[in-house]
Amino acid sequence: MKRSSHLRLTLMAVAVPAGLLACDGGEPTGVVLSSVDDCRTQQVDVAQCQAAYEDARAKHERVAPRFDSAVQCDADFGRCEAIQEEGRTSYVPPMGGFLLGYVLGGAMGGGGYRDVAGGAPLYRDVRGGGYLNAGGDAVSRQPGAVTGARGSIATPARAVTVSRAGFGSSAAARSSFGSRGYGG
Repeated sequence: MKRSSHLRLTLMAVAVPAGLLACDGGEPTGVVLSSVDDCRTQQVDVAQCQAAYEDARAKHERVAPRFDSAVQCDADFGRCEAIQEEGRTSYVPPMGGFLLGYVLGGAMGGGGYRDVAGGAPLYRDVRGGGYLNAGGDAVSRQPGAVTGARGSIATPARAVTVSRAGFGSSAAARSSFGSRGYGG
């Protein structure tokens, strides 16, 4: 009994700081944009925004989810595109937006200025209308600032191949990325 109490306290001690880091004091860690045209309305420097968009486009080619069937892909994302890879046909959703990621500056003083860290592709879920990242995780329901882990521009090393139940719900990765659940 004593050992399990000690283990719970140890796990709590690790979990609490990690949770506090994810909150990030409410500071935006990224901005969801449907296009480069949204840069002005979201008060993002157009040159930095364009660079983040180009970064997201390049990543999209590499990490967009792959579906075995056009019907399956279209059901989740609308009009999907057929691509040929390694002798087989897969279907990929269009990039429905991008996430511009921030690095919060100010070093130790917490000055709070923001530097753009790059971009990541986002995909519009036609069922719910939200933006999903390349791993199938919900990022936001609409364009605008996001905080914490939702603002992460990290992408999987390789594309996720989707089978049966749809993107994010039963995805088998072609690398060590793993399956992700989509809850909404």
